[in-house]
Amino acid sequence: MKFIKSICLLLLFAAPLLVFSQHVKFEQAFPEAGSIVKFTYNPAGTKLSGQQKIDCKAFVFAKKQPGPTVVNLVKVGELYEADLPTTDSTTLVALTFSSGEIKDSNAEGYYVKLSEKGKIPGEAYTNEAYLYDFFGSYYLGMKTNPEKAVSAYEEGFKIKPELKEKYLSSYLGLKYRINKEAGGKLIEENISRLLAIQPEAEKNLAVVHNLYGTLKQKAKSDTLKNRIITRFPKGSLAFGSALNELYSEKSATVTEQKLNELIQKFDLDLNKKSDQDKVAMIFQKLAGQYAREKNYDKFKIYADKISNKIALAGLYNSVAWPLAEKNEQSSFAADLSKKSLDLIDAAKKEPVPEFYPSREEYFKGLNRSYAMYADTYALLLHNLGKNAEAVVYQEKAMPFNDAAGNERYVTYLDLSGSKDKAFTMAESFLKAGKGTDKMKERFRVLYENKKLKLPFETFIAGVEKEAMVKEREEWSKKMINEPAPDFSLVNLKGETVRLSALKGKVVIVDYWATWCGPCVASFPGMQKAVTKYADNPNVVFLFVNTWQTEDNREKLVKDFIAEKKVTFNVLFDTKNKQDPSKFDIVSAYKVDGIPTKFIIGPDGNIRFKSVGFSGSADAVVKELDTMIGLSSHQSK
Repeated sequence: MKFIKSICLLLLFAAPLLVFSQHVKFEQAFPEAGSIVKFTYNPAGTKLSGQQKIDCKAFVFAKKQPGPTVVNLVKVGELYEADLPTTDSTTLVALTFSSGEIKDSNAEGYYVKLSEKGKIPGEAYTNEAYLYDFFGSYYLGMKTNPEKAVSAYEEGFKIKPELKEKYLSSYLGLKYRINKEAGGKLIEENISRLLAIQPEAEKNLAVVHNLYGTLKQKAKSDTLKNRIITRFPKGSLAFGSALNELYSEKSATVTEQKLNELIQKFDLDLNKKSDQDKVAMIFQKLAGQYAREKNYDKFKIYADKISNKIALAGLYNSVAWPLAEKNEQSSFAADLSKKSLDLIDAAKKEPVPEFYPSREEYFKGLNRSYAMYADTYALLLHNLGKNAEAVVYQEKAMPFNDAAGNERYVTYLDLSGSKDKAFTMAESFLKAGKGTDKMKERFRVLYENKKLKLPFETFIAGVEKEAMVKEREEWSKKMINEPAPDFSLVNLKGETVRLSALKGKVVIVDYWATWCGPCVASFPGMQKAVTKYADNPNVVFLFVNTWQTEDNREKLVKDFIAEKKVTFNVLFDTKNKQDPSKFDIVSAYKVDGIPTKFIIGPDGNIRFKSVGFSGSADAVVKELDTMIGLSSHQSK
């Protein structure tokens, strides 16, 4: 299966219960780092009011950017209580509450700074600044507030002056956003100061490089970048640039040659894990490239260099699946596919990686991967004529099956002789709207072989009517009603497209990238939908390219779209000035994975959020038809 559908110095005294907001109360105003942070949550008056099940995740800030930690809420009457352990290095704890897709998005956020021996450390304030600058809006639903972020940074700098150099780019970028004239002058002063420091240090020049970017002085930025690479040929910027070249290279032979040159130039010792980790993604890329070129000896060489079991399992599946679809090299592909399943089983016995919020979340991800890979293995067993075994593995994929997976399951049942079960399952899938046209035709044969009195056409008409009603009911339950963040982005033609200018129409915003397999897999379905609604002036499709980091991004995307022969209106998401690894619009929409589609009603509000690829072109169009229809009707 393809991958379907992430400060001032303050002395503390004994404090009474702090009313942090009308919804969250922390037992202490500034808990001590290493203590249990106790809090109460009251959902009354929030979007979660009346929800039967409420989940909480905490982001615990310490020495590095936090991952989410699942918090166990205990319901006491109409309130929820919880205890959250912290470590001695914890400086800030932020909370988020949700029920399914519904989130309690508080503009000011739910967070508390922690103390060390009765004093708030500078890092607590710099982390607070990060909340108001970027992190809070992306993960917590907070409103970006540059003024509060600057104030927090300045309090942190008072307490611990050395923090200013560490966060200088972000701080100056915020000052520039607040006041371009004053902020620009401050940036220029700091550029002059940093350039005057002798001897030259790459970290100082790198800050200047970022500040030129903030001022949009591209020529100076490019010149300094080349200077840094020349001055520090084995530095971080030089290594990053060389690595980026490898990511964009299409030829396996050239990628391998450049990798060897990089290893030699930067004195990497692949016997050291730290150096292995620096190029681990290139090993995966090379293995995949050689597999696509059918050079399986080279594929094995680079696959064997990948030590991460989960990454290796994903690689094996990514090679096995297209071979399964084409019914090529079935024995070889089946061997890889079985190995991917064994690797996931082995990963379950290893310690939970620290970036997972809990053991439960870790296993949830592994189980999802196992199901997808089992679907691949089942198809390969079918290709090898082993349909009874294929049934066993397709049933392991059942919890995550899409309509195409359901179709395969019915096929394996039928061909393995379990015709009664094939009939029953096909009927249930079709009634639930989880079938396909091919399944319908197989069901016709199964139905007619039973020699039932009611004609098939009459029976199937009733089934499809029931499916349509159920599908609309299910999608109606998923409807949301939140203002869509406005954006103004440039498309492939150089035209500026503003979302707010399309008010009065249903707008489908699809976030994608060229490297995203499920995104590309959805292209045929999305093209069918674009063609279907081409003459409807009230429906607009926008395809926002995001998370695309190559230097030649525009040309890469333009060539890619031409190669795929699709008629998409492609827009370019903009990189975040303070954190170039982030993108502005996809962040504003709080997207965790792609492809993700938003269906925006004529009133400018988001009505649906659809994550992942539906499994087939027909399924994509069917889902869009339902969402577009409901969005049009709801907004009238």
